Amino acid sequence: MNESQYRKRWLRQHSKYEKIAYKELIKGFRGLANSIPFAFMTTDNYDEFLETNLQQEQFVNIYYNIYREIGIIQGTRTGKVINKDIKKVKEFVLNTFLTEFETNLIKWLFDNAIYRVSDVRRTFLEYIRKEIGVMVSNNLTISEISTEITKKVNQRNFYRWQSLRIARTETTAAANYSALQSGRIAGVPLDKVWISAIDSRTRRPPKSEFNHLVMNGVKVDQDEDFEVPFNGGFQKMAFPGDPRGSAGNVINCRCTVALVPKRDKDGRLIRE
Repeated sequence: MNESQYRKRWLRQHSKYEKIAYKELIKGFRGLANSIPFAFMTTDNYDEFLETNLQQEQFVNIYYNIYREIGIIQGTRTGKVINKDIKKVKEFVLNTFLTEFETNLIKWLFDNAIYRVSDVRRTFLEYIRKEIGVMVSNNLTISEISTEITKKVNQRNFYRWQSLRIARTETTAAANYSALQSGRIAGVPLDKVWISAIDSRTRRPPKSEFNHLVMNGVKVDQDEDFEVPFNGGFQKMAFPGDPRGSAGNVINCRCTVALVPKRDKDGRLIRE
């Protein structure tokens, strides 16, 4: 499969993954909002009340569900491609990947993506807080506020634009992270190749401080970082969407990473 074919297939997959992520986000956000025990809230304490009743762990669970569902699909696909390249028994890569991925995912999220989870929680709290603040200023009772919030969170367009942005960003991170995890248990040394989503939306100067267009085709060892150009310097990232990247480098990114078995000068696979 050449680069163009890989990109087209990835963008089709990304679109499907976005729908999965969006569905999980809306379900999670609605569940959180509907679980708020408004009967114990007052018009004077709703700020602190929301902080207490919308805990970070609840948002971590939403992220876990997104990464797990997308990660298993993409990681399995990656493993099958590697198997084809190295003529290895398919079940080994798949079963080992599933075990390793599910064992390590929650720790990886806490170690690498917790600030993104915190930011999503903060933004969601601000949204709910603002909605309640407007109702309080209009002299609605707690019972009326509870009824109105319930109506809002169950509307079709509830938190739609924010959820779409989060879905696109986390889809890229979840899929690329899981692909690398699949590659780590493949049994052969691999390179990883940055594949950019080349179109008018691709990050590049002068519209963006970052340059993802020039990253297209850049190859590094699977355990090395990519160096993404940034204002004369660079940011290190393990993969497109890596949570270590700044917001301007990862939000709405649609780039992907391809894993390529290393070969010697004669074209033979290099074994570990």
